Amino acid sequence: MGKPLCFLFLIFFAVQAGAQEELSLTITGFKSAGDSTAQPLTLSVSPHSLGAAFTTEKRSPLLTGLLETAARIKHNRWQCDIRWEALSDGGTFVQRTMEAGWDRRAQSGMLATRWRGRWQWTPTESVKIAIGRDTLSEGWGIRSLFRGRHVAPAPFAQINVDGGGRLRYHHRLEFLQNNRHMDCWSGATGDPRTWIPPYGRLRSEIQRMVASHRLEVDFGKRLTGALWGAVVWNAEDGQRAFEPHYLLPLTSLRPTEYAQGSSDNALVGLEGRIKLGQNWSKRPRTLYGQFLLDELIVDELLGATGWWGNKFAVLGGIQWDTRWGGWQWEISAARPWTYSHYTSAAAYLHGKTPLAHPLGANFIETAWNGRWQQATWTAHARFTASVRGDDPSGDAPTGSLPQVGDILRTQEQYAWLNGTLRKRTVAFLDVAKAIRFADDITAQAFLQAAWGRESGIENNLYPESELRIGFGLRSSGPFFGADW
Repeated sequence: MGKPLCFLFLIFFAVQAGAQEELSLTITGFKSAGDSTAQPLTLSVSPHSLGAAFTTEKRSPLLTGLLETAARIKHNRWQCDIRWEALSDGGTFVQRTMEAGWDRRAQSGMLATRWRGRWQWTPTESVKIAIGRDTLSEGWGIRSLFRGRHVAPAPFAQINVDGGGRLRYHHRLEFLQNNRHMDCWSGATGDPRTWIPPYGRLRSEIQRMVASHRLEVDFGKRLTGALWGAVVWNAEDGQRAFEPHYLLPLTSLRPTEYAQGSSDNALVGLEGRIKLGQNWSKRPRTLYGQFLLDELIVDELLGATGWWGNKFAVLGGIQWDTRWGGWQWEISAARPWTYSHYTSAAAYLHGKTPLAHPLGANFIETAWNGRWQQATWTAHARFTASVRGDDPSGDAPTGSLPQVGDILRTQEQYAWLNGTLRKRTVAFLDVAKAIRFADDITAQAFLQAAWGRESGIENNLYPESELRIGFGLRSSGPFFGADW
C-alpha cells in the first residue's frame, strides 16, 4: 500500500496547491531580460483523475488515479516539452494498458510510470523538426494499421513539411526496444511468447529501427488520400543504427529495400478520407479507410490458395458528429503473419507490443465509440468485439503474433482465423458532470462501468469475465484502459 498512498498524497498536494481551471499548479520564471521574445519556463502538476474502483477480480476496492508532471520551455521558433506520468490501478483493463504503453511497473504491479518529451523547432513556416521520446500515431480511425496510439513512448526524429496547400509530408525515424527475456527472470512463469515482466522495466535495449514516411494529398475539398511506407531493420547492437538510403525524403522504401538486397521488413499502405455533409468544419462527418500491404502474390490471392505470404490488412469506418455529440464505427482485419518477418528481430514491434493494431494479425474486429453532451453532463460509450486465431499450446503457430517469426510456420497455407478462436467483447460506459468548487477550480465527477468477456484462452493470466465499477474526480476526459 505504500506506493499507492504516496501516489494519493501527490495528487492531493497538487489539488490543494493549484488554483487553475485544470486543477494544476503552474510556476513561471526564467524570463530573459535581454530577449523580449523569450517565453517563461512553465512547470505543472496535473491530477487528471483520482478515484476508486470495485472489480470482480479483487476483494477490496482499488485506488485509481492518473498524474502528470510537465515542464515546457518556449523560445522564438522552438519549444521543449517533458512529461512524467504515473498511473495507479490493478484491474485487467488498465493492466493491459500498462503492459503495452508504459515504461515501468512498481513491484506491487499496481503503479506504472513513463516519461515523454519532445523538442520542436520551426525553422520556416512550412517546416517543423521534432526530436524526442513520445507516443506516436498515424491515421484517422479508432485503430490504425500503420502506427497505433496504444504503444509505449519511443525515441524518434521527425520532419514535417506543410506549406498550407494540398500536399503534406513527414519522414520519421524511430528506435524500438527489445522485450525482456523470460528465461533471464528468476521464477518467471507463463507463455514466453507473450510474457511481460510483472514489475521493473517492461522493455530492454534498442533492438530495431523503423524509417517511415507519409505523403498526404487533398484531391479537392472533400477527398484526401495518403501514401504511407515503412521499413524495419535489426539494429544489431548498434552496428546498423544508421541506414542512409532509408533517410532520403520521398524515397520509395520498399523498392529501396529490394535494391539493397537486404532482409529488412518493408510495409506500404494507402489511406483515404471523404468528407460528408455541408457543414464539415463544425460537425465532421467522414468515411475513411486504410489498406496495408506486407507481401502479396496476385496469382495466389486470386486463386484463393490461402498462401501464408499473402500478408495484408484492411480497415474501414465512419465518423458522424451531431449537435448533441457524435459516434464513430469501424471494422478492421489482418491476414495471418502480417507485420511478422523471417525472425522477430525485424518484426513490427516495440518490445512485444504490436506497433500497428493491438491485436497483431489473424484477427477481425469491430469497434464503436459514442459521446453525448448536454449542459454540464457528458456521457461516453465504447464497444469492441474481436476474434483472433491463436495457438495457445505453442506448437502450431497461427501467424497472430508478430514476435513469432514466419520461419516457424508449419505449413504453406494459412486460412484467415486459423487456430483456436480467441473471442473478446468489451463495453465501457462513462457518465460525468462538471462541478465548480470555486471561481477558479472546476472538475468532473464521474461514474464508470466496464465489462469484458473472453473465450478461447488456456491460461490463468486474465479472467474469462470481468466487471469494473469506478468513480471519482478528474480534470480531463475519460480513461478506459485497454479495449482489446
